[in-house]
Amino acid sequence: MESFSWQGRDDDGNKVVYEASHFGGWWQLTCTPKVGRSRRDEVEAEQIEFTEDLWQELRELLWRKYQRRRVAWDMVQHIDDILAGKARNERRDRR
Repeated sequence: MESFSWQGRDDDGNKVVYEASHFGGWWQLTCTPKVGRSRRDEVEAEQIEFTEDLWQELRELLWRKYQRRRVAWDMVQHIDDILAGKARNERRDRR
């Protein structure tokens, strides 16, 4: 499993940390409010659904990592296919 995180803002303008996990061709996204180090253990991550904007942010993050040879091109291509409607983000172990 590989995880990638970035910071953003929620609908209310509060800072949040998004973490996308990739396992078995499936992406999962969690979101936690940005808090200080002393409160980090008190906050629980909330699993959320991807929006098109979040897919774009993840794609930009992966593109930057690909340019530094930190991720494979297949990950970037998979996100491009999802954004173009050629692929879906679904678990392959469930039927």
